[in-house]
Amino acid sequence: VYFKSDGKVWKAVATAAATSRCVAMCVADVSANAMGPFLLKGFARFNSAFPTWTIGGVLYTPEAEVGTNVPEQAAPDTDGDFVQIVGYAISADAIYFCPDSTVVEVA
Repeated sequence: VYFKSDGKVWKAVATAAATSRCVAMCVADVSANAMGPFLLKGFARFNSAFPTWTIGGVLYTPEAEVGTNVPEQAAPDTDGDFVQIVGYAISADAIYFCPDSTVVEVA
């Protein structure tokens, strides 16, 4: 998620500068305008919500908002996208979440 100007957190996506700066990861299904648990840094494992990742692979902010908006192993590659490393796969369904503050625009 990223912090929006309305004071709330929203799903982070790599398509705009404002929405690409991931700062936390929601660790449960949360409805709009509801409180929920967020991971700022650390380990997370979800057998059913995460895709199968390659162990040791870098994870990025998703390129588009789809479904649960989990991190992706493919870096955003479309002109105008913003690339941010948000963690690493430590198993096929677990990650070490540690969002990097460096964000680079694809040109």
